[in-house]
Amino acid sequence: MSVRHASVLASVLGFTSMLALAAPALSQEAGTAAAGDGLNTIVVTAQRTTQNLQDVPIAVTVVSGEELAKRQILDVKGLEMVTPNLVINPNAVSAGGANIFIRGIGTADFDRTFSPAVSLVVDGVIFGSSIAGQLLNVVDVERLEVLRGPQGTLFGANSIGGVINITRPKPKDEFGGNAQLTLGNYGEFNVRGAITGPIVPGKIDARLAINRVTNDGQFVNQFDGRRRGFADLWLVSPSLRFTPSDDVEVLLTYDYLQNRGDWGVLFNRSNQTELMCLGILLTTIPRCADPNQDLTRPNQDTPTFLNSVTHSASLTTNIAAGDDVNITAITGFNLFREEKQTDFDGVPIPVFASIQPVTERQFMQEFRANWRVNDRLTLLGGLFGQFVSYKDGANSLFVFDLLGFPPNTVEVVDRQQDTYSFGAYLTGTYRLTDQLGLSLGGRYTYEYKEFTYRNGFNQVGGGFFPDAPGFNNEANGSQGWSQFTPRVALDFSPREGVLTYLSWSQGFKSGGFNGRGNSTETIGPYDPELVNTYELGLKSEWLDRTLRVNLAGFLTDYTNKQEEIIRRNPATNATITTVTNASSVRYWGVEAEVVAVPARGLTLSGTGGYLNARYRDFIFDNFDVYNSVRPRNAPALQLSGTIQYETKIGAVGIDALVTYRWTDSYFFHMGPRFDGGGPSPLINDPRGEIAAYGLLDAQLGATLPMGKTELRASLYGRNLTNERFFSAFNPVANLWANGAVNLGRTYGVRLGVSF
Repeated sequence: MSVRHASVLASVLGFTSMLALAAPALSQEAGTAAAGDGLNTIVVTAQRTTQNLQDVPIAVTVVSGEELAKRQILDVKGLEMVTPNLVINPNAVSAGGANIFIRGIGTADFDRTFSPAVSLVVDGVIFGSSIAGQLLNVVDVERLEVLRGPQGTLFGANSIGGVINITRPKPKDEFGGNAQLTLGNYGEFNVRGAITGPIVPGKIDARLAINRVTNDGQFVNQFDGRRRGFADLWLVSPSLRFTPSDDVEVLLTYDYLQNRGDWGVLFNRSNQTELMCLGILLTTIPRCADPNQDLTRPNQDTPTFLNSVTHSASLTTNIAAGDDVNITAITGFNLFREEKQTDFDGVPIPVFASIQPVTERQFMQEFRANWRVNDRLTLLGGLFGQFVSYKDGANSLFVFDLLGFPPNTVEVVDRQQDTYSFGAYLTGTYRLTDQLGLSLGGRYTYEYKEFTYRNGFNQVGGGFFPDAPGFNNEANGSQGWSQFTPRVALDFSPREGVLTYLSWSQGFKSGGFNGRGNSTETIGPYDPELVNTYELGLKSEWLDRTLRVNLAGFLTDYTNKQEEIIRRNPATNATITTVTNASSVRYWGVEAEVVAVPARGLTLSGTGGYLNARYRDFIFDNFDVYNSVRPRNAPALQLSGTIQYETKIGAVGIDALVTYRWTDSYFFHMGPRFDGGGPSPLINDPRGEIAAYGLLDAQLGATLPMGKTELRASLYGRNLTNERFFSAFNPVANLWANGAVNLGRTYGVRLGVSF
């Protein structure tokens, strides 16, 4: 880091500290006060063991199940409202999928061949796919944790950006439960609930959670007047807890998720750089994007459908081997099947549509042990293995007749990838003094991938791709990668309630194969990524625990960053998708999370995140474009603020909450120039810039206790100012471009009971 950058970072950290102390209402950290008397203690498992948030030398945001309900966080995307430097893009062309970025680091492509850069962990089970299930509904959750920065030592190779860690309640030996009904505009119907209790007292407990969601969708298709974007989802999640002795606990969990909602609501965004807009692709009928188009009315001719089913199961065994040793074994299995039809062109003329069947299987096994050696030394180590296999295909209708094919030609694509991951890790914390601690850890990772791509046509007539002429083309590849990634952290506590820390951690994301390639030359493999992150942090509580200030400053050097780019093949002049490794990228920034309780019942909170993201060296077509393009999904500034008030009128509890989040503009897309301009052959397409936006949410609720039962009613509103904007941009070579739009204002009533 240059002297100038270092001084800026130090100045921003110092200014943020003073700002937090002087005006705590401007930034936020998850967790509210207990009856307004002070701040709650927040428990996390960020280091695979139960700890107080304020004692963990890692930048972590935590939201409890109660806070999730009050803040109307219904899926993982809602975490953006409470987490600095977090961007989650629901993927318009992958049902239930999302691209997650922490501190600018994530996976931009929705193709399943790409490994995730942010891991999603549910009850200790690590999901190995970058798409399936990422936008999980938040149902029956005890807490959500967002760990920022590389977490590879404890969570594996594909967590170079961070981890979203979801912990759900275990079955209890006491009968209880909850239920909630939501009715809202656009026909919103959402019922969710959970019930728990003993089956064999003292030995076997059970829990059952359900969720049913339907709505009419916020969009109306101009072509046929049908509602688009509607929801139709079922979730059933039973679990059993066995305690054969005081030292042994076995937890068995199963999840069934069925999604038959609508998806793929895409708008035409083609301009003069695409053949569709020039009138070449559609026999002289130009189809350019309307700059004044109604963002609630897409215009697609091909009916879309979706039918996906997910089966997930996990078995977790915890054994207390004495007072100081705990052993955990986690087995996880996930089966995802999906069939969907998509209209990719966004125009009311049959240009490109596809039916895509997908099958994905994941199996994970982990063994770990936590050993408290003595009062000063604790060790945590484990072994990890995971297998991820997916098969997908596409039967695509395209205007192939323009390319010399017979009428009604269908392209058939079939892809398969198997990924084998293995890891061994060990980390330890030694208390040098009562105030000073040293943490050392490392993980060895090996990952091996096998990939096959096939494409052909139902009629002979030459290949669609000039790079792969002929009928029934096939490309194969296989390769393995390994890496050791260390972590070192030093923490110092000058007094109770204050912790400072300095850490260095390394993250690794394996290489892979380009699922959009169509020949041995274009599928790769591409190289692994490696990041080095340096972090300086402060966690503190002040004024009799009525003010919490958590700060972090970080610098990340990124080597061999994987970038998927549509480009021209210089040999054939055809457009192809390639994956290249940008030589060097640097991210640095600061984060603040503050919560204050200035008066009984009143909680003021907020977050602030600044991110500076720049390529340092990026060679593309023998041209160094580092100064011509910006890394994607990296807004420079994100701010959020929340005002929450709780009081009582007689026996009735009244609560109100208002949250506002502002996100700076950022680029969603990077690709080549097709307009012949210069000087750089690679640009951030202006259509792929997400304009700065602010979102306002609010809720007003009342709670009536009746013995052990509690009744609750509330009014809610999300995106109350009805901000509408393009949230995604997808060019298809230089043929056409499409885009997706965010959801507008929603409001309604929630009725709930807990017992």
